[in-house]
Amino acid sequence: MSTLVLPPSSHHQQQQQQQQETTIHHHHRQKQQSNTTSTNKTRSTVVDPLHARYLIAHKLASGGFGDVYAGVRKKDGMQVAIKIVAKKRMREINTPDGKLPLEVVLLRRVAKVKNVIHLVEYFIHNDQVVIVLERPERCCDLYDFISERPGGLDERLARDFFKQILQILKDIHSCGVLHRDIKDENFLVDIRTGQLYLIDFGSGALLHDGIYTEFEGTSCYAAPEWVTCRRYFGLPQTVWSLGILLYDLVCGDIPFSDELAIIKCQLQFPNHLSPECVQLIEQCLSIRSSERPTLEQCLQSTWLKLPSSRDLCLSLVPRRRGGHNHNQLKDLSSLSKSTTGSLSSRGNSL
Repeated sequence: MSTLVLPPSSHHQQQQQQQQETTIHHHHRQKQQSNTTSTNKTRSTVVDPLHARYLIAHKLASGGFGDVYAGVRKKDGMQVAIKIVAKKRMREINTPDGKLPLEVVLLRRVAKVKNVIHLVEYFIHNDQVVIVLERPERCCDLYDFISERPGGLDERLARDFFKQILQILKDIHSCGVLHRDIKDENFLVDIRTGQLYLIDFGSGALLHDGIYTEFEGTSCYAAPEWVTCRRYFGLPQTVWSLGILLYDLVCGDIPFSDELAIIKCQLQFPNHLSPECVQLIEQCLSIRSSERPTLEQCLQSTWLKLPSSRDLCLSLVPRRRGGHNHNQLKDLSSLSKSTTGSLSSRGNSL
């Protein structure tokens, strides 16, 4: 019976191999530990861009869309409004730069429009879309401005405001943007100058000539064709909303409180209104969308050719209420009234 005998060199080679395997295993474990430490270090130093760039103050408002906070940009002290929306709730569209939140796309398109609250920046953090907007001082929203004046505004001031609104809408339409939530709460009034600013593009869409089959605006501003057929054309719906807003400006409240009233469209006007004003409101609130004027035709109306006066804005500064002066009214909380969660005492979102 023969016995297998390993050559002396074979045993030595086996020891070397075991040592090499031990060394390799030890080096591999060290590398793993190093990678883990590096990963942990990276995770621990991830910067929160929101708190790194902004000081966040009080919450302005909240709704089904998310929350809006007052803030200050650290690098220069700029006053901002910070809108935070869950990414899954934000509508997105495809662009040459990839898929982007629709609201951001619309805000970028209107970046050069003078009387719009502009986008400062946006970013995505922790599955949330953070939209940072301008927050001008000494402003209140048009809803509050009207509410402080029983019976509505003087027609000369209402005429100035309505001209501004028409021009703002013409400008954003030229950028291919349809706002879709034109109402008093979505305009800010600069108390010093009477200048208006349009806010909140959360219900907006890209402008086209076709039929829209979804609406996220405010129910009491919806046109009859949406109420009855759930379909509408963008520009005639806008003009209907303008008719509601103009009535609100000169009468102090909106004309319709529910869908049945919208369909009936039975308007009642106070005696002090001029015939020219009544005529323009009735034209904008035509039941047939094809019979409503265009924005340009509204601008050429007889009523808008009559004298206007922005000085009346300064002479009718909103009264103090609740211990706060007019500089603190609403504090731009309207920036938060994005349409998906908008609730108003003058009507609810559809």
